[in-house]
Amino acid sequence: MPLTAVLALALAPAAGLPAVSAASATAAASAAAEISAGGLRADDTTNPLGVDDPHPSLSWKLASQVNGEYQSSYQIVVAEGESDVSAGVGTVWDSGEVSSGDSVGITYDGPPLETAQTYYWAVRVWDGHGTASGWSAPAQWEMGLLNSGDWQGAQWISPNSTAAASPLLRKDFTVTKPVARARAYVFGLGFYELHLNGAKVGNRVLTPASTPYVQRDLYATYDLTTDLQQGGNTVGLWLGNGYDADFSQYGFRWLGPKQAIMLLDVTFADGTHQSVTTDDSWTWSPSPITADDIYNGESYDARLAQPGWDAAGFNAGAWQPVQTVAAPAGSLQADAMPPITVAQTLNAVRLTEPEPGVYVYDFGQDIAGWEVLETQGPAGSTVKMQTAEDLLGNGTIDTTTNRNAQSTDTYTLAGTGSVQTYEPRFTYHGFRYLEVTGDPQTPTLNSVQARVVHADLSATGTFSSSDPMLNQIWQNNQWTMLNNQMSTPTDNPVRDERTPPGMDVQAYHDASASEFDMDTFYANYLRDMPPGTALPSDSGNAQQPDMGGDQVTLAWTLYQQYGDLAALVATYPLMKQFVDTNAANVPGHIWSTGFGDWCPPDHSSNANGGMGNPSAGACTSEVPIVNTALSYLQAADVAKAAAALGQTGDAAHYSQLADDIENAFNSAFLSPDHASYGDGRETTSILPLAFGMVPAADVPAVGAGLVDTIVTGNAGHLDTGIFGTRYLMDALADIGRTDLAMTVLDQTTYPGYGFEIRQGATTDWEEWTYASARLPEQCWNPPPVQRPRTRSAPAPGGSPARSPPLPARRCPVPGASAQLRRARVRSRVPARWRSAHRARTTMRP
Repeated sequence: MPLTAVLALALAPAAGLPAVSAASATAAASAAAEISAGGLRADDTTNPLGVDDPHPSLSWKLASQVNGEYQSSYQIVVAEGESDVSAGVGTVWDSGEVSSGDSVGITYDGPPLETAQTYYWAVRVWDGHGTASGWSAPAQWEMGLLNSGDWQGAQWISPNSTAAASPLLRKDFTVTKPVARARAYVFGLGFYELHLNGAKVGNRVLTPASTPYVQRDLYATYDLTTDLQQGGNTVGLWLGNGYDADFSQYGFRWLGPKQAIMLLDVTFADGTHQSVTTDDSWTWSPSPITADDIYNGESYDARLAQPGWDAAGFNAGAWQPVQTVAAPAGSLQADAMPPITVAQTLNAVRLTEPEPGVYVYDFGQDIAGWEVLETQGPAGSTVKMQTAEDLLGNGTIDTTTNRNAQSTDTYTLAGTGSVQTYEPRFTYHGFRYLEVTGDPQTPTLNSVQARVVHADLSATGTFSSSDPMLNQIWQNNQWTMLNNQMSTPTDNPVRDERTPPGMDVQAYHDASASEFDMDTFYANYLRDMPPGTALPSDSGNAQQPDMGGDQVTLAWTLYQQYGDLAALVATYPLMKQFVDTNAANVPGHIWSTGFGDWCPPDHSSNANGGMGNPSAGACTSEVPIVNTALSYLQAADVAKAAAALGQTGDAAHYSQLADDIENAFNSAFLSPDHASYGDGRETTSILPLAFGMVPAADVPAVGAGLVDTIVTGNAGHLDTGIFGTRYLMDALADIGRTDLAMTVLDQTTYPGYGFEIRQGATTDWEEWTYASARLPEQCWNPPPVQRPRTRSAPAPGGSPARSPPLPARRCPVPGASAQLRRARVRSRVPARWRSAHRARTTMRP
């Protein structure tokens, strides 16, 4: 359950959720029974292009006007013609009527699929009375390039000099007949943009995805059908450095030359084909980008621009021939994850001039992205733009949290006599403030905007309440999650890291999977980082339950949230191997290494009332308890995965292993009075309560002890780091004290989210103090969420498996209200509570 549901649950009255009213039930009963299927998706994507999965997973959503209606059977038809599936004719595959309530993750089981072929499909379903629906509206998926030979001889090309920071590559070609379909399949290193006939193609930015380039290189598919013109055409590629040698040693880096491969495949109306490929007939030239770096920023000299370089008729006589180069070691695979795009554009809310000629813009929100500048002036004038999250006392930017990232872009004007616009292409920054110097005109509030950039993830949850603080906490968490979803999960978008953070992903993937449509994003992450895989230069942490175990629990989460059977099947062998290796390496099951409950509150004098100082923070905490508890959770998740996959022997084995770890944990850490664990800090009881590790007879005492620690020992504040905060709500829900969430979350003094917000935070900090040895920035103290917990395997994709009822909840605030809406893979679930009245809940399938 995401923070939306946590906060709404905390506000919900003790009476719980009532049944549908008698009037509603009567109205439902009198309605004609019907059920329909819609929202069809292949591989969890609507009408995807460039699929290379030989057995795509098919899903749909159900709708009915009758409360309690359900699907009893389904039938899928697949054809190469849309009219066939509209008529219920499966010329490629007809599943026949399948007696099943499943509507997510249904595997295509027809004949082998063909390269670049479009397949249409539709589904009909039967309701609980055996009445069939009509056929759904047709959907489609299109295959990508399934074999290396499908690239039609395309070659890898590169400039014949390494001098250009960001080269332009181009090729002229002619189209002589009407075009029925055109696709471009493209991959470029480090970053690239595809151009055609004078314009950039599509809305992708910072592409391709960062992957282990020696293993996987993700090409994108573009629909160019309406972009080609009869006569002369020009295709272009603009290359940038991307994640090169200057990127973190803990991330995926491309250490070779800037290079690209492309196939443009054209199908004419008469059925004939034409292909345009990268080869040694292409030419190249330097671009106006004279420097680009993911951390340090981009420099652009508009005097070097070549207008029309990507259009027919351009004079490229001075351009140089490209050279063909060796392919990267990794295999070309279709990019199935959400692309990085510009999500929104922010206007500045404030402009100041703290020093003569120094202009500081405040966008009111910490973001990941870049600035857009409009300026006018003489040729050679250079505008410097540097980003930061905070301000110094004199009003200029404080770049402390940038660490070694320069986060600086420069723009040199061409002196055109008109307004010039600039925004970076091949870098991004984490910032709220932008400092501008050297602008030849006097900047105004409208001279600069900010682009918000992240993976194109659909929100699946909304929340609002009567408590402004809770609303802001939810909003801060939303921004923090999105700012850290690029082509991989990142640890932060600000400093010189931005690498996949195993510990962070483990703490927040349940929340992000509930708040956003994360399936294809996280499935890609699991392909790059399966269980037991270390980040580059970090092999020592590959088997740590806190840093390396996230992939085990993540694979289970994708099945639980989205019904992603394919990801679970692919990951399951390595899930087992991870848990087995740890059981063998730590035979007594009690861990002594790792990071533990990363960055709990500092209670020393360095905390300084929460303002901290450069010496504040001791981030490693409760390592034995945290890593032992996480190893239990990982064994339990493998047991559930085994049960879901029908591996009954494995399920029994890993359930027993989880029991053994639980027994060892209680023997080592449960206090003699059976009322607390370890040193009694909040996290020591939160994890065993949340994971169901506390002996049943001891739950009341341990729960009471946790409540006393929160209320009395910590004056109603949390005292938790990354994992204690993550599982706080699970523990409180299990003991019937979700009301304490309100107490903890509404605190405006240190430590807590409210304290951060009082200091102006618009995203979460890594530590609870404002200043620390590790610096505050938009990083991770994750939201408290609730994870569905059972030792058996629940049904996939959010289907209505029942959990044991929670203890009665206490309603803390008369008149409090909350509203949330969640879109599950099967249905929409809106709900509303008001504590002064009987709870009202609306549930629509």
